[in-house]
Amino acid sequence: MPISDREWDAGASADSTEAAATTPVGEYETEKDLIVAFLSENVDNAYTRGEILRGVDFGNDARPETIGEVLTEIQDELVDAAGDLVASGMLVDDIDEALDELVADETVAEKEVETGDGTTTYYRLNTTDARE
Repeated sequence: MPISDREWDAGASADSTEAAATTPVGEYETEKDLIVAFLSENVDNAYTRGEILRGVDFGNDARPETIGEVLTEIQDELVDAAGDLVASGMLVDDIDEALDELVADETVAEKEVETGDGTTTYYRLNTTDARE
């Protein structure tokens, strides 16, 4: 679950049941651009690698409006799901590498945060006021 600026600054998760609002992003030219766009859209939160990967979703989230559309889309969704699984495996490596490069370039800040499950690494856009 994403954490807030306050939790980032404290270095500990409040383990609240309230989830921070997250805005996913669509396609960009490079994985780095995609990560920066996602973190820029959600500048008040910090995310784990897995949350960033889910936030840079390439899929279409538009919901069908009628039962007929639902029935028609079921077959397409099954094919899309299989393709997404294959693409996700390839994407994970690309996103991981891009995220590591962005941390090395200091475009993205990385921090170990205490959570209910132990220590978790979170990432957020490196802001000019360096709230660390």
